[in-house]
Amino acid sequence: MPEIIKIDGVQIKTPPQPDGFAISRYNLTKAGRVANGKMTMDLVAKKRKFFFKYPVLSGTELNKILNLIDTNKLFFELSYVENGVTKKATCYVGEIPSNLFRTDGPWYWTNVEFNLIEQ
Repeated sequence: MPEIIKIDGVQIKTPPQPDGFAISRYNLTKAGRVANGKMTMDLVAKKRKFFFKYPVLSGTELNKILNLIDTNKLFFELSYVENGVTKKATCYVGEIPSNLFRTDGPWYWTNVEFNLIEQ
């Protein structure tokens, strides 16, 4: 479980466990085939994709996150703790779906999910 998650040095709410925060690791490759049909492949880079899921966020909590990731600045630094070690990645954001659930008082958003993709 990540203990602290920061975006550009600002701590955000830790997604609830067990499945609120996940990491996918993958290889970026350049592949092709030579004249005899044999495949060749070069490893371009190893990358990560970070998945965030919040069942409920207050309007204030959502705005704090959006003010960090949904701006005209395309890339930002994510830092998180993995296996007791602080790791960092320069990321950009994908789609940010959420559902409005409002009470008579403060605003709340449900099913907030987004992915941060390593540059």
